[in-house]
Amino acid sequence: MLSLGIDIGDNHITGAVIEQRGRRLSLRGCASLPMAYGADPAETIALLCRQLDWRDGVCVCGLSLSLISVRNLNLPFQDARKIAQVLPAELEEQLLAPVETVVTGFAVAGKREAGGAAIVTLSLEKSWLRALLTSLQGVVDPRMVVPSMASLAAHLGRQDRERPNFLLIHVDLHAGSLALVANGQPTFFRRLPYLEETIFRSPFRYERGQVEIVELSAAMECIRLLCRSAERSLEYFRMENREGGGMADSPPERVVLTGPLAQRAFVTEIVRAEFGLPVEAIDFFAANALACADEVRQQWPGPSGDRALVLALQGLKRTGINFRQGEFAPTRTLFASKKQAMAAAAAGAALALGLAGFLGYDYHQLHQRDAALHQTMVTVYKETFPEATKVQDPLTEMQARMQSLRGPASPSLFLHDGKRVLGLLADISARIPETVVLRVSRLHIDRESLTLKGSTDTFNAVQAIKSALAASPKFKSVQIVSATADKDKQKGLVRFEVQLQLEGL
Repeated sequence: MLSLGIDIGDNHITGAVIEQRGRRLSLRGCASLPMAYGADPAETIALLCRQLDWRDGVCVCGLSLSLISVRNLNLPFQDARKIAQVLPAELEEQLLAPVETVVTGFAVAGKREAGGAAIVTLSLEKSWLRALLTSLQGVVDPRMVVPSMASLAAHLGRQDRERPNFLLIHVDLHAGSLALVANGQPTFFRRLPYLEETIFRSPFRYERGQVEIVELSAAMECIRLLCRSAERSLEYFRMENREGGGMADSPPERVVLTGPLAQRAFVTEIVRAEFGLPVEAIDFFAANALACADEVRQQWPGPSGDRALVLALQGLKRTGINFRQGEFAPTRTLFASKKQAMAAAAAGAALALGLAGFLGYDYHQLHQRDAALHQTMVTVYKETFPEATKVQDPLTEMQARMQSLRGPASPSLFLHDGKRVLGLLADISARIPETVVLRVSRLHIDRESLTLKGSTDTFNAVQAIKSALAASPKFKSVQIVSATADKDKQKGLVRFEVQLQLEGL
């Protein structure tokens, strides 16, 4: 199974392709492309997919916090359905845009006293999401559109359950993004742009997938200001959540750095000094036991690809906040990939062949059973009537023999519906051709049928008698019960018996 993670940053877009085979994970491809400020990300994503030779699989797009509005709420209940129902009303006065123009995802950040819950909500404008999905048609269809920082924080929270309280800082080219994780759950998100960038030119430059330092002193000042802004934001958050538990009871024990500047020594030293906490950078390859070919490893953009890698891992599990909901929900398909479709077709063909074989075997068994039953009936008939030499339909012939042994039913000159015996005899006499030599030895009539026994010169004459009588409207059916050559070959006669079913009974 293949999964593509696309991280749409503020100034570059990074992609990572992960393949899963059983429990083995391997990085199949990666790339990072610059994107001009305000440009349509779909154009860069299309170029990225071509560079990665992306064709089929699961895709997850991650968005920067610059596109997302984050709010923290405290609700008196914890049921997810109730939370989803009341969110529009709760956010109506807090969002800058009308609540009906945004799509919102939420996560329960923690439980509060008296059965309440702390909620973190992330909202994205519907017009922006609609434009992105429309532009990506024919290029890639992301099954999930998520906040990149939410996915990154949730992944790290699950990865180290023994140290569940930490502050995540993603240090990018023009801004830093924060995620506060308490008891393994992300509880707070903020994006803090570098103040120096709005006054002077940026001390960072993006070149060939890496961030270069233009002026070290300005860069260091940017990181210090970022840390102080982060401390102020955390203090405001703590003040709002002192009552009822939450972050006030679970302060961060460490700082985790990710992003293009995460492994710069001066960044680590400044963050450690400002927060007074241990600082570490995560090696996502080692932490997730990813295999990787040498040529792919050489293309890896370093810490700039952390979020893309986590998004690709999320595509294998498909959990977490997803903006593709409601009117933006992806179209459900029976098969998620061509491989699944081919596997289903092969399984269908195997099933069809198995069913055909079963039906063929069943037909053969039934045919053998029918032949054995027919032979049994013939044997019983010959044992009952030893003089019979040829048996065509043992059931019909046995019924005729038994009827003749029982004798005629109560005789009457009139039959059902006013049919007279003489009228039947006249009809039979008129229909048998004059050219047919016929000698009647026995004629039996009851309320339902008429049996004619006699002899003629040929078997064709017997068939001619049957055909002539079958044309009469007085008879429903005409059957030849038996037709055998006389034992005295010198006479050359054919003895026959014909049974006629009367019409209208």
